[in-house]
Amino acid sequence: MTTNGRTPPIEAWQVESARVTALPSEVVSIERLPWWDDVVGLPPEAVVSRPKIGQYQAHGDFEGRRLALQVQPGRIDWSLSGVVKTAGEEFDLALLGPLPEVVASLLKVVIPWLPKAPAIARFAFGATLLQPVEKVRDGYVRLQGYLPGFPIDPDKSSDFFYQINKPRPSAVGIEGLRMNRLMKWSVQVAQRMTVVVGPGGVETRTMGEEAACRLELDINTAPGFARPLPAEHLEALLKEMIGLGFDIAKEGVR
Repeated sequence: MTTNGRTPPIEAWQVESARVTALPSEVVSIERLPWWDDVVGLPPEAVVSRPKIGQYQAHGDFEGRRLALQVQPGRIDWSLSGVVKTAGEEFDLALLGPLPEVVASLLKVVIPWLPKAPAIARFAFGATLLQPVEKVRDGYVRLQGYLPGFPIDPDKSSDFFYQINKPRPSAVGIEGLRMNRLMKWSVQVAQRMTVVVGPGGVETRTMGEEAACRLELDINTAPGFARPLPAEHLEALLKEMIGLGFDIAKEGVR
């Protein structure tokens, strides 16, 4: 099944990590920072607070994924990543689940946080996505659908990496605001290794490999906007950024 005759449905993209980033236009006090307790509903597994240098970190399990809040001078991140697996668990490139499902989970935290957020100068949605394929060659063939007109020879190519930014005006009605649409395309290979200790010493053996198309998204409000982003438009901006990211994941470079 494809969405456009060239590419698989958006659910084929599995999320390695996803984040929403805010660059505040004011200093954020981390003394007794209430954000996690206010919006997550579950206590964090760990908290590290360093008020003297303006750093705060909290993380915990959220819907089977690792949710983290990180605050440092000039930056706030809400992110989802994979729960660390034990050595006996199956190796798997797809850590978090399909893109729409993972983003919906992250929004359950971020949207309730927006009314509590400080004034924001810049805003971003980022994600690292993997689309598993059987072989590296299959990955190059798959990328051809996302990069029309871009010459990729699947039989004579290696170490492929393509990065482009396609900025455009924001569509939420904020005059002068532009959106960066930064995307990075590649094919990655992850090898499973095992270490065997025997009479002859230590031997490393390759147990197999997993190939995948890789897409890194960074959709963000462009620098140069002269004032804080209007608080009443933050949710609409976030949804616009996510929509632009979804369009890239579905259609590729257009």
